[in-house]
Amino acid sequence: MEYSPLHYIFELAITGMRDGPASHVYRPAVGRLQLLSAYRKDWPLLVWGHEHKILISPQTRSGISAGFLHQIRVHGGQYALDLAELPSCRTSRSPALTRHLKFRTPEIENVVLDRSQSLIVSSHVLSLQNGIGVVLYFRDLWTFEKHPKAYDGTYDFNVGPVPIASISMAIVGHKMSISFAFAGGKVMHLVLNWRTFQAGWLEDNDIQFLSENRLLVVRRCHGLPFLSLYNISDIGAVVIERDYELPEAWARSTIGFSPNTSPLVDQPSPSEAMFYPDPSKRIIVVVVKTPSLHGGPSIRNWLIVNEAFFRPTSRKDRLRVSWHEWSQACLIRDAYSAIRGPYVNGSRIVFAENAPRPSSRAPPASRINVIDFSPFPDSNSTQTRAWSMIGPRCVLVPNESTRDVPSKTVDGRQIEDIRLTEDNIVLFLDNHDDSKPVNILTFGVPPSSGRPHPHHDSRMRQ
Repeated sequence: MEYSPLHYIFELAITGMRDGPASHVYRPAVGRLQLLSAYRKDWPLLVWGHEHKILISPQTRSGISAGFLHQIRVHGGQYALDLAELPSCRTSRSPALTRHLKFRTPEIENVVLDRSQSLIVSSHVLSLQNGIGVVLYFRDLWTFEKHPKAYDGTYDFNVGPVPIASISMAIVGHKMSISFAFAGGKVMHLVLNWRTFQAGWLEDNDIQFLSENRLLVVRRCHGLPFLSLYNISDIGAVVIERDYELPEAWARSTIGFSPNTSPLVDQPSPSEAMFYPDPSKRIIVVVVKTPSLHGGPSIRNWLIVNEAFFRPTSRKDRLRVSWHEWSQACLIRDAYSAIRGPYVNGSRIVFAENAPRPSSRAPPASRINVIDFSPFPDSNSTQTRAWSMIGPRCVLVPNESTRDVPSKTVDGRQIEDIRLTEDNIVLFLDNHDDSKPVNILTFGVPPSSGRPHPHHDSRMRQ
């Protein structure tokens, strides 16, 4: 490949990437350019270079966080946390060089990681005499001892008498959120500074970090939906900095965010990264589900906008922005209920479709779709008819492509769930024969890097 420093800088710009902190002495720009060109070519076409299947028990709690597949295993009443690092050739972690960690742990149900701070936070729900309690554990990623910068090793609190249906957690810098969905539909969010244990509750529909000190929030006022910008610099005195009206037609709708898993503007990139997604190009995806007036499936829409659009203002006449005004910077895509997704990373959306079986003996057919919002899209970018609105001032140009998933990739099973990283699409397949396969599809893998590595770093600690 012909190379010049300007060529690499040009490719970074048109791909929506930034040069990473990895040393150019050991990772010269010519190698970065070759890998970056492969990413730019392979992702829009959904051409992955490596597959790795893992079988997990259907009873095992699992997920993806900070580039690790985590599994909470229970054997003989003992709990263990298993962490398998996902491949990333951007960070010199080819499939042959990924790490595997295993720790003994108290009883837990949920886990979230922040690799940049070597932090693991896990949670456990317990029944108390006066209601439902939750305990959080703050551990170091590599030793599983108490994290040295946490205020304490544990934080416990009461959430009231109503049973918890689900919990999700997110970490950004010194702040984290613990979101609770309760039986009956109520939602609450605890925002916590894990270094000082200053905390506060929010009762809004959904929240998403824009930075360590700002949240974008779905809330309702007098029955009408809004996106609101919250300043949480002082968790004890949250300030609503700006309101963005949503359509009145969505007053009856369920509205929430599809989390974006790429680093935020004020988060450090991995120290080993040769390049990484430009945080200023991140997108916000709002998922809207509106009940059908005729009793059929709900109407689904995805509202998409550049994350950088949401910022505070000093002008008092600009604190509330009408939908008529800010919709001009948005896109809306129609979706149907059978879609798995959307899943968001940086400026990319991935979702899956499971086609109906043509007969009871035929294997299910699955399809993966990608929508790429490159800052400088190709002139031949393709778009489906699913876009019901493209704002005249929207800077995002969707480039869509789809790929039928090979039968061997899904083992004749349907896709139950997906997770998305900068380097991987992780397929969680449905249960058969008391096993649940997870297939990790990795992009940017040279042919010589795909062999399994016989040695893994496996540790057991109490």
